[in-house]
Amino acid sequence: MLSCIFILDENLEPLISKNIRAIPNFKSIVELFRKHRSTNTTELPIVSINDWNFIQIKRDSLIFLGAININDYMSDLMSMSIYLDKFYYLLKMHLKTDTLNRNIILDNILLIMELIDESIDFGIIQMTDPNIIKDYVRVKVNLPDEDISLSINKNQSSLDRDNERQTSNNYSISTDSAHYSNDLFNEHYKYSKYLSNEDDESEDSEKETEERKKKKKENLQHKKYIKKQQKLAKSMLQTITNPDVSKILELRKHVNILNKEDMKLVDAENDENYINSYIAKTTIMPISWRTKGIYYAKNEFFLDVLEKQEYIMDFKNDLIRKNLIQGKIICRCFLSGMPKLKIALNKLLQKDQQFLSQLRFHQCVSLETIQNKEIEFIPPDGEFILCEYELKRHVKDPPNIKLISFEIKPKLKKFKIQINLSITTFFKVQNSTSILNLKIPLEKLFNDYKIDLKKSPRFKSNIGQVKFNLSDDFLLWEIGSMKGGHGENIKAMTAEFFLFNEEEYLQLQEELKTSMNPPPLRVGPKLEELYEQLHEPKTLKEEGEQDINTGISNHKLDTNDNGSIPSTGTTNAGANIATPASTSVVKNDTSSNKEIPLKKALSNKPQYLTVDFEIPYYACSGLKVEYLKIEEEQLLYQSFPWVRYKTTNDKDYVFVV
Repeated sequence: MLSCIFILDENLEPLISKNIRAIPNFKSIVELFRKHRSTNTTELPIVSINDWNFIQIKRDSLIFLGAININDYMSDLMSMSIYLDKFYYLLKMHLKTDTLNRNIILDNILLIMELIDESIDFGIIQMTDPNIIKDYVRVKVNLPDEDISLSINKNQSSLDRDNERQTSNNYSISTDSAHYSNDLFNEHYKYSKYLSNEDDESEDSEKETEERKKKKKENLQHKKYIKKQQKLAKSMLQTITNPDVSKILELRKHVNILNKEDMKLVDAENDENYINSYIAKTTIMPISWRTKGIYYAKNEFFLDVLEKQEYIMDFKNDLIRKNLIQGKIICRCFLSGMPKLKIALNKLLQKDQQFLSQLRFHQCVSLETIQNKEIEFIPPDGEFILCEYELKRHVKDPPNIKLISFEIKPKLKKFKIQINLSITTFFKVQNSTSILNLKIPLEKLFNDYKIDLKKSPRFKSNIGQVKFNLSDDFLLWEIGSMKGGHGENIKAMTAEFFLFNEEEYLQLQEELKTSMNPPPLRVGPKLEELYEQLHEPKTLKEEGEQDINTGISNHKLDTNDNGSIPSTGTTNAGANIATPASTSVVKNDTSSNKEIPLKKALSNKPQYLTVDFEIPYYACSGLKVEYLKIEEEQLLYQSFPWVRYKTTNDKDYVFVV
């Protein structure tokens, strides 16, 4: 059982801290973890320090940390690790954001504390389903300013769905006349905003424009229409053949509410007693992931098959290190009542053993039905992950985007150096990429050769455009759309940089000394000055300690996620020209810290060419939804199922060049 839970930023500063089991001096637990991380660079998911077991997961730029006392024998470390991952997913769904950062956490401290209280009680996991928790966590989400305008449409659509659901929860009757009055009630609420403003508009009738008069006429027409529907509903009350007292009372409630002058809804969900009973009923039901009384005017079900390909290849040695597919089926359910869904997948019909052994289902799936070669389940309301899977590809199976050639060709006589590369596609010809970007590293190139940035580099490609990133030393080849194929669709790119010509430079200096004319004006950006401002001479510091067993010094190199070394600050002049590694000199010092040239370390450091792509309407594993059936025995409504496929790259899709 968890004793404490923390959310830390990338600097290990606590943003959220919750003392679940009333541990004295629980803040000292974080300091214990921070001291351990400062002395150990390896990030293990479970670490034992003194009397505590620390469970950590890193998501986005945050670290979710849980602490369990070693003497607590009732705790399951792996289940707590899963809880932290589910809690991260709960935060993303509740905060309506794709990524979490420090600012979002600090702006929603009260909301996150409420979610912790609802999801775990005295260290025991209670509930992490966002579709259920959202119904009774009433703290509003505090969005950043730039996200408010983007979320207006989403919030408006969710409010409409909540209003429709609210009417069905409070007034649900099985007779045809009850359904008719319920639809009338929803339609009435839809137009209530016009009717409530009618009196205000009549006071300023003299100042109304022609457009307002038209709107007023429309509102009056809506009011007359609703009055007609009221008369029809009253007449239906008198013509019920088999009267039921409870049903008649429910119908009369509808008519009474419609006859009120203010036409305001009676929101029973605001009652605290109702909320508590609603939570209790939901959690103890056999189907705890879906509540009763859900209603939508249009019943839709969206199913997305999303697959990410992991591919790591050593291009120099022609060695494939990893070739995997990480897939998941994400569903969004907007169905009324308690529907039953049946989904058939081609890999289930074919009894693919690798696929069956790697499947992980949502709790709503009935595992007994998988033997019948289909998936049967009652879906939760809203968005959820139906299943996840991992598939291993054969070594000879080509990736979706393959690097054919990569060559650095120096032309020393012409004082130029060229980078030539070409790629091809391996997926269906009728498909094409919607996003395709290649990031070519230049860090090693700038450290092995003297690049003259006074002369602008030149780029050429038969598709897309090439951009030069000065701050992080890489080329970005933005292709965008590229058709599929089986190796015949080849695209190439060439980049040319100028090398520093010392003779030409000395000759130009002599001419400037003797000439009376001013130096010629340069056109375009001065890349060498920008490079100076963005870079500084970097050195590696050797850690004073040596490994006793191997006797080899340990050198620490801070890198980003993509393997590039971060650049900081502004430096002295001359940093725009990278000197060869052979001219570097090692500085000896009597202290334990010895400075080692960065260029010498980079000469042996691998360079990673990364690929970002997205292929819509395509699943690289060959997974296909054969059919999708939606059945609701009581309501018998018309439903609209939608299926979509998409393949993207994983973060580990790189070529070592």
